Order: sequence, then structure tokens, then C-alpha cells
Amino acid sequence: MAAPINYGITNEDLNGECFIAGAEGEVEELIEKNEVVFAPDTPAAAVSAAGSVVTFSTLQANNFLTINIAHSMRAGVPAREAARIAYIRMLAVRNGLISPDFNIQTNNVRYNHAVRVTEVQAVALADSDVFTDVNKAAIQASLSADVKKSIRKHFSDMVCCVAYIFRVRAHHYRDDLQDRYISLWARCLHKDSDLPMDWKYIATDALHAIMPGHLDAFWDDCVVNAKCAGALIKRFDSAPAGVAGVLALERGLDDVMMLFPHVVDQVPDAYEYFRNIVRQVGDSRWGGSINSRFYGATRIRVDEGKIGALASVVMGIYEQLATDSKLRESPALQRLAQTAPATGGAIGIAARRAVQDERMTLLGAVSGSSANVTD
Repeated sequence: MAAPINYGITNEDLNGECFIAGAEGEVEELIEKNEVVFAPDTPAAAVSAAGSVVTFSTLQANNFLTINIAHSMRAGVPAREAARIAYIRMLAVRNGLISPDFNIQTNNVRYNHAVRVTEVQAVALADSDVFTDVNKAAIQASLSADVKKSIRKHFSDMVCCVAYIFRVRAHHYRDDLQDRYISLWARCLHKDSDLPMDWKYIATDALHAIMPGHLDAFWDDCVVNAKCAGALIKRFDSAPAGVAGVLALERGLDDVMMLFPHVVDQVPDAYEYFRNIVRQVGDSRWGGSINSRFYGATRIRVDEGKIGALASVVMGIYEQLATDSKLRESPALQRLAQTAPATGGAIGIAARRAVQDERMTLLGAVSGSSANVTD
């Protein structure tokens, strides 16, 4: 067969938009500025082991920082941030979290944002024209001994914060998540000045190359070995984005049924379906996540229309009896309740009347009437 004609096929043709998995959660794209660059002799883990140490020589560390600083600055990142991004990347590499040798298929991702360049490419980065005298001075100042010490001290908490946000919000970073990061950092009892730069750089440029499974495994290791802030330890069992409505509804129903144990009798089919979903979510850590593909889990699909009446009942009772409830403010629960607002409204009013009835016995109260009361 004759040599094929060159049609200019690129990586975009082979892995472009129509191959990107999932419209939900974080879209998986190859973003060059988030790539971590490895020279031919840069050490790297073969298989991720959260918290494991990859040994660097001083020369290898300096070369790694140089080429990664140049790579970031070529993408438009200021010298100060580029230097600190490179340093955080080095800590992640040394902790076995980022490596060009990680297999993308076994890690359920399409791209590895860790790349090993040739010697020629590494030299070109090291000799880049971004290293002007002004930029060199800025780089040196931004990586003082005190700054590096602070980054090392807070490294684990920074990674775990990103792991938490990625789990519960399904994205590493968006502008609307900035305040969430700031609040979480404060709950870790850290000051703003403890951060080396803005979260948009930490969560994307510096740490985006950590594959989702490795990110969560590192958080797990930090929890088990008490290597992260108490606020992050307490949040380790947080539900992934995608099941917030289900779990909020479960908590709400548990609360409501303490007063009205028979309230679900009004919607038996919905309650049976809901309990089945709760069991499925409990059996699969990532099945309910909108990022389930990154963990090799089959997505658990929830027919929100089938459980809307239950959510409406909870919201209706809270509207009447617990207007200051934090659960009532849950956007996911509010969205579910909107599918059957009349049901919740009617049962909520009945619930208020029931608790106002002096004859009511809590364990026997039935939604919708004053039945099961004692004279």
C-alpha cells in the first residue's frame, strides 16, 4: 500500500471536543498551562502512593523549578506566581502525586497533565527569554527561605482543600468558588497571608495535574495520619456533587419522621424508590458523583420527579415549623421540592395544625389530620 496522504491530523482530531467525557462536572480538556514539565532526568513515581517520597537531588530540583517557571511564564503567568506554582508542583511530584508515568486508562482520565520533554526542549525552556534581570529578581524574592517554609507547612492543607472542593463542587476552580475556598481556608484556622497566591493559581496551574483518584487518596492519607487541619478531617465524609439533594432529603425525612412517622404513607411509591436510591448511593462512594467517570464508577441516575413529592413534604413542614432551618436553605432540596409544591404546602399546613392540637401524641401523629390523638 502506498504511503498515506498527510491530512494534517492533530491531537485535537483524535481527542477533541466530541471525545471529551461528560457534560456534567468538570470537562476534561488538555490545558497546556496546567501541564507539569519533566526533564529527561527528573525523577517521578511509577505508581501513585499518596505521601510517598520521590527523591530529588539539588540539581534536579533547581532544573525542575527553572523549566516549570519558564513554562508558566510563557503562558502569561507573572514571575512571582510562576515561581511559587513551580515550587508547589515540585512538592506534589515529590509526594508521588504527579508523574508522566501514570497510566491514564487505569486512572480513568483522557489526559496526563504531566509531560516529559526532550533534552533539547528542556534546554530551550531553561534558556528562555522570560528570564530577564527583572524577572530573575522577582523569582528569587518570591522563593525566599521563609516563603518556601510556609508553602511546605501548608502544602497538605492546600491539596486537601482542592480535593474537598473538587469532590463537593465537581470543579477544581471557578470564579464563583473563590469565596468557598476562602471560607474553608479560614475554617482550617489559617490566615490569608498563609497562602502563597490566589486559589485560582493553586487549584489549576499548581495542582490540576494531580489525577482525581490520587487527589482523594492523598486527602485520605492526611486524614488517617492527622496531617491536615481538623476542618478537613471532619469534611472527609462529605458527599460528592450529584447526591446533595438525595442526602439533604434523607436528613430532612429523618427529622420530620421523628414527629410524623406516618407522613411517608401519603407517598409510598416515592418513598420506596427513594430508599432504594439511598442504598445505591451508600454502596458506591462515587456512583452518585457527577464526576463518577474519573473514579471508574457507573453513574447512579436519580429520577428527581419521583422523589419531588417527598422533598416537597419536608420543605412544607419546615416552612411551617422550622423556618430558620439550615436544611431549608439547601438549593438541591429546594429544586427537588419545586416538582410538587402543592403536596408539601398542604401537608405542611396539616403538620402545623397537628402540633398545635393539645391532644396530639408525637409518636402517633399522621400527616394531613389530627388522627391518632388521645382524648
